[in-house]
Amino acid sequence: MPLTMKEKILIAAEKRVRSAGFSEMSFRDLANDVGIKSASVHYHFPAKHDLGEALVARYAERFKEDLDKIDPDNLQTAIDSFVGLYSNALVLNESICLCAIMGAEAIGLPENVNQRTKAFFEMNRAWLTALFSKHKVRDAEDVASLIVAALEGGMIVASSSNDRSVFEQVAKTAIRSIAIE
Repeated sequence: MPLTMKEKILIAAEKRVRSAGFSEMSFRDLANDVGIKSASVHYHFPAKHDLGEALVARYAERFKEDLDKIDPDNLQTAIDSFVGLYSNALVLNESICLCAIMGAEAIGLPENVNQRTKAFFEMNRAWLTALFSKHKVRDAEDVASLIVAALEGGMIVASSSNDRSVFEQVAKTAIRSIAIE
């Protein structure tokens, strides 16, 4: 089934935001990326905040689908798979997690975009908390928050340093924080 124009715009927008940030993305750039007029982008997304909200919702939905594929029965395998989702989002000099960018730009973003970004982080923390509770990890909620923050921050620092090993070091250190009762 061919992609709709709305889907093409979302794909182009995600690529631009993950590589340069939400504030740097313009409807004119998106129109050029997909071969339409800027007014046509506005037809699908009347305002930039509408596009931002749809973008984060789409990203979170795909991430949730990937989370749902992880088998929670083995803690180490599950946490490695979780970290792998973040690791796959980091492509030096190209892109990082969409919500890492949105979180870093939160002060200047519209409230609806921030709420969607917050929901993404809450979804990740809730998934980890459930995993850790199942495996009797001490302070499951706190450790879940630590790991999400470490991975997101690790991506930002690795990207700005152009050094993937920073992310890998942060991920490894965060995982060591898991203490099973």
